[in-house]
Amino acid sequence: MAEQGLIQRETGALAVTDAALIRDWLRWLRDAEGASESTISAYRRGVEKWGQWLEDKAGIVTPETVVSWKAALLQDYAPQTVNLRLSAVRSFYRYLVTRGLLPVNPTSEVKGVKRSKSREHKRDPLSNGEVLAVLETCDTSAVGRRDRAIVTLMAFCGLRTIEVHRADVSDLRTKDDRLVLEVQGKGSTEPDRIVVVPRSQERVIRSWLAARRKVAPNGGALFLSLSRRSMGARLALRSIRWTVKNRYKLAGVAGEDRRKTTHSLRHSAITSAIRHGAAPLQVQAMTGHSSFDTTLAYYHELERMAAPAEDLITYE
Repeated sequence: MAEQGLIQRETGALAVTDAALIRDWLRWLRDAEGASESTISAYRRGVEKWGQWLEDKAGIVTPETVVSWKAALLQDYAPQTVNLRLSAVRSFYRYLVTRGLLPVNPTSEVKGVKRSKSREHKRDPLSNGEVLAVLETCDTSAVGRRDRAIVTLMAFCGLRTIEVHRADVSDLRTKDDRLVLEVQGKGSTEPDRIVVVPRSQERVIRSWLAARRKVAPNGGALFLSLSRRSMGARLALRSIRWTVKNRYKLAGVAGEDRRKTTHSLRHSAITSAIRHGAAPLQVQAMTGHSSFDTTLAYYHELERMAAPAEDLITYE
């Protein structure tokens, strides 16, 4: 069996050619990691390329093997593409370790390629008016209350789509007279931070909880499907994405087809917090960024547009 071979060889090319294991990994990416379909497709291609490169290699896969592959890729591809493929392979081996099929991840210590390109984000935040317009599309029906609560947690607390999907009713609690949500972050199986619901938005969450209780009086997922076919089930990731995108369309959000996605609401929350004086450490605590540099990138981008050197150029 392929899995037995994996255990015997520790780490090697065998797993990369095992179609069933690849399918299991991709399913794990979708269900446990919350990866989008585009990410899953890109990761699958990355691992396929890795497997092709390994075909004429002998022995176990070591960090040095991965470094050699990275160097080979850099001869033909841009740093962004190399990093994407490295992320795919890193995810695959992390899955094998999670399943107990490998003792170590041979890619964990291999760093990505430094990029000298712009730090500008690929997704645009929504304008203040667009955020308000999206919220106004939500009526007082059960669906409207649920969707407004979803958008609120993204736009006012900076939640990712996967964090909205994973949230349970039991994750909501009060702390120091504030309503907070314990968040299970990206790639995490345990709560890694809390987000504080603004006082002005607490009623939105309570309103949805009241409507939710009529569908599911007990605990479980915070956000439920309200369709006939899956009534009461945890709202799927793709359903959350569709819900937000549909609200964008109803609100007439500009660029909703390309530059503005569900992640734009998180981007909007971070941008608004910074513009209103939030310190970098406050923003990092809200977002759960593992790297402080990721948080600082938002500040650099805003500062660039707030005070561009170009405005000082004159030829009078």
